[in-house]
Amino acid sequence: MIRKETPQERKVAREQRVRYHQLLKNMERKACAMRARGSSEENIARTLVKMRNDAKDIVRAGMTPEQVAELEARNQKKYGNPLGPTAEQLHVKYGSWEKVSEAATRSSEAVDHELGLEFHHCSCDVLRAG
Repeated sequence: MIRKETPQERKVAREQRVRYHQLLKNMERKACAMRARGSSEENIARTLVKMRNDAKDIVRAGMTPEQVAELEARNQKKYGNPLGPTAEQLHVKYGSWEKVSEAATRSSEAVDHELGLEFHHCSCDVLRAG
């Protein structure tokens, strides 16, 4: 989809992706804080999946109706949900809540590369030092 975009559309897509990366980093900070408070991995994973779907919704607000419809149709067909998989679906796929948490904060390297971006994960060690 990105390869077909005009330079202006790519610029907008890049800006949206940068915003998405910021939301993913917020999710990682939330996970670190929850772990520090002793939350269960299941609770953390469920929180992150909800936050990721919220982040998708936020980013899609800046897309055209056609772009949103295409993404939602794909997810509806694949997961039965226009925003993507549920925590339960991810748990079945990955087999552990820890892996669900990792998946929830992952960014598509292919999309990032296409837009000239690279996602850098936050570290709980960095957050504790700050």
